Amino acid sequence: MKLAGRAIALVWLLLQASSSWAGGYFLPGRGVRAMSRGGAFVVGSDDSTAAWYNPAQLAGQPGTRLQLDAAMIFARMSFARYPVEGVSEDFAPVSNDAPPAPGISAGISSDFGLKGLVFGLSFYTPYGTWGHYPEDGAQRYSIIRSDNLAYQLQLSAAWEPFSGFRIGAGILFFTIDISDTHAVSGFPGLFGMPEDRDLDGTIQLIAKDSMIPGGQVGLWAHLGAWIPFLEGVELGLSFEPPMSVNAEGHMRARLPSHIYYDGVTLDPAEPPIAISFDLPWIVRSGLRYRYRDVFDIELDLIWEGWSCLDVVHVQALQPTYYRDVPTIGDYLLTFSDLPRHYRDTYSVRFGGSGKPLDWLVLRTGFLWEAGAPPDEYFTLNTPDSGKFAFAFGAGVQLGAFEIDLGYMHVFFDNRDIPNAVSQARQTNPSNPEGTTIVGGGRYSAAADLAGLSVVVLVDKFWSSP
Repeated sequence: MKLAGRAIALVWLLLQASSSWAGGYFLPGRGVRAMSRGGAFVVGSDDSTAAWYNPAQLAGQPGTRLQLDAAMIFARMSFARYPVEGVSEDFAPVSNDAPPAPGISAGISSDFGLKGLVFGLSFYTPYGTWGHYPEDGAQRYSIIRSDNLAYQLQLSAAWEPFSGFRIGAGILFFTIDISDTHAVSGFPGLFGMPEDRDLDGTIQLIAKDSMIPGGQVGLWAHLGAWIPFLEGVELGLSFEPPMSVNAEGHMRARLPSHIYYDGVTLDPAEPPIAISFDLPWIVRSGLRYRYRDVFDIELDLIWEGWSCLDVVHVQALQPTYYRDVPTIGDYLLTFSDLPRHYRDTYSVRFGGSGKPLDWLVLRTGFLWEAGAPPDEYFTLNTPDSGKFAFAFGAGVQLGAFEIDLGYMHVFFDNRDIPNAVSQARQTNPSNPEGTTIVGGGRYSAAADLAGLSVVVLVDKFWSSP
């Protein structure tokens, strides 16, 4: 039953809107303005998403501001599995048919009439996708359906103690709500084949951890404020420490339809479970050149410590049994750590903006980012590959309103993983020696992100024309 624990552990890997790519689990670029600059926004953050990229930049947004920012994520993922020994099947390719997933940000900030000091409250969801695949498809042992959600609340403060230098910090609270379904093999080794459909059961894993505390700190400096020949040169740096997740919930199971399992039951019917893991620390750094209000260009380097995800710790919160298994009787499920062996990810982002008219801003950018999971543990459940993206967008100012549109297209590196390399196997609680390799095959993906943002400059409603 060791591998039953592995099955349960798989769920957390889909965080947020499920099996998302990039930076371990999340697509790069959060917020419409940032997205349309290729995610290069650590130094040039000028809206409420500064709370995420660099809270120090809230100090550059005086007055009172409201923002609502929404994006839709259209992701495509396909998998053509290689034939495996012991299974007389040529696997049909599968594709994700989940609907587009939303990415939402909202924020309010104000200086309350204080010079150089700004406070902010923001809400945002990570950019990710949902995963819906055929219940009897070749990928079923990794994922059938994921409809997971996550969101974050953050309280921030930023201060500009003197011209050309800003510091900021935020306290955040992260919530994750997990719902994941995948198949488990019931092949006993005495009859049938390892991937017979009538010997498959399904497991749905439901768990939640609410209001996990975390933080952000950042700084910004305009070097030209002290060194005249560096006029227009700005630096930005922010750091997010790691967070620990301890999600609790329960498991729902459907046993195989084969007559062998007619009298078998799970006790308790919905076992309570706990899943614990760490989210990585993140270092964001950037260099920007800004020429007055005419244009700016920015280069960012992002380092995310996903190597913290070496294993996922899983445990049952009370003894759980399969009752009345033929020739065996009662069988105690045991749980073990799930190996992931992720690597740190690195990202290079380059973007900028130009202002051809007083009321119009044009933006563009591109990025490159490494993938976190090695080939050995790569599946549709953990599909983060290296990626390249280009983006563009535009914004207009109409009185007290700033309205922005943004678009990003993400190209993912294809993965071609031989069965001899993959270590991703079926879950088979009663016969772990009879499992097959399920991660070998060809993977391809792409994503499109499109969004709309509205910022309201509240002070302009009562300021003199």
